[in-house]
Amino acid sequence: MRIRIGVIVLAVGLLIAAYLVNLPSEAETEAACRRALDNTSTMTERPDVCQEVPADTYRAFLLMYELREEGLD
Repeated sequence: MRIRIGVIVLAVGLLIAAYLVNLPSEAETEAACRRALDNTSTMTERPDVCQEVPADTYRAFLLMYELREEGLD
C-alpha cells in the first residue's frame, strides 16, 4: 500500500514538473508578441499572444513596430 501511494505521488510530481517546464518564459512570450504585431494591432486590439504582456511593454513594442514601419528604426 505504501509503495502504491509513493508511485502515485511520484507520478503527480512528474506531471507537474513536465507542465512547468513547458510554460513559455517571459522573454519567449515577449518575442512571440513582437513577431505577431501587424498593421491591425492597437492598444485595445492585441494579438492573442500579446495578452500576457504587460501594458507598458506592449505599448513600447507597438511604438517600435510603428517606427520600424515608417523606416525610422
